[in-house]
Amino acid sequence: MIAMRIGVQSRPLVALSLAVCLAMGTAQHSEAAEPRRWVLGSEHLRVLCWPQHEELGELALEEGGDALRRLRRMLDVELDERIDVFIVRSQREFDELAGGDSGYWVVGRALPRNLRVVLKPVGPQRLPKLLAHELAHVMLDVRMGEAADELPRWLHEGIAQYAAGDFEHSQKRVIAGAALRGKLLRIDELNAAFHGDQDQVALAYAQSYTLVDYLGTLEPAKGLAPLLEQLEKGRDVRLALGLAYGRPVPAMEEEWLEIIGRAYATALAPPLGQTIIGALFVIAFIITLVAVRRRSARIRRRMEAEERLQQLLREASVGGVTGLPETAGGLQDDDGQAGGANGLSEQ
Repeated sequence: MIAMRIGVQSRPLVALSLAVCLAMGTAQHSEAAEPRRWVLGSEHLRVLCWPQHEELGELALEEGGDALRRLRRMLDVELDERIDVFIVRSQREFDELAGGDSGYWVVGRALPRNLRVVLKPVGPQRLPKLLAHELAHVMLDVRMGEAADELPRWLHEGIAQYAAGDFEHSQKRVIAGAALRGKLLRIDELNAAFHGDQDQVALAYAQSYTLVDYLGTLEPAKGLAPLLEQLEKGRDVRLALGLAYGRPVPAMEEEWLEIIGRAYATALAPPLGQTIIGALFVIAFIITLVAVRRRSARIRRRMEAEERLQQLLREASVGGVTGLPETAGGLQDDDGQAGGANGLSEQ
């Protein structure tokens, strides 16, 4: 009886042990089945990606290294730590790493304070520009330190686009259209435009690129360094611009707007190839129209000549005349083409 009692009492313990073992086995199996992120690294960059994105990860490591070297020269900044670049596999993972909900159309995000860039798996042709753009945001914050929060949005976005070489023909058209309507944004209007409608945002991005490009030409040997130094000291943007480049800000602003208005005026015109093709279509249409009208005129004259001949035949039949008088050259239509007594010649 004692043995019997012990066996009965131990059954729940055996069942519990089996359940724990099964759970541990399932967890171990799940952990083994779940792939781990691949980690690729260099001195200043670490790329974390999933096995299916191995090629993108290798490309990100190479292109990201090149972008960092350009940015270090451009911004005159040194990087003491490594930046992490995550290539995700889902929207949920993107939002978790980016620290908030993002629209499906957002494919990249920089978190400068975390030294982190989060990317969705785009194509290999698009990845270099996207990565350079986001790394520029991080490097600019590293360069500015505590003054980073005071930077205008147009400077951040302009530098990011400039570093990525990301200025498309569609943006030139946006600028050309605004210049034609007299709606180009002035420097003090750029930041607010980033919170406007779709057209205002597009114009703000396009003009930010051109403003950074213009400022870089004022002191070619120094680039944007003079402006960043003044902003680092806490100067207001307009004051910083004037002190950095030693020129009145209104004069610089007018020169910049005049340059972009003139430079992109032709962007609204279709490309040369399309213009030539369009001209050829117009010429072909005109030639075809003229040919059709001439053919219609010839057909109409032949029909009129045939009607006159039929009329003469009817009159001859009514008058009992067995023959028709012939002209010296025979019956002729309006084209001067001769026909016999009983019909018309075919052309």
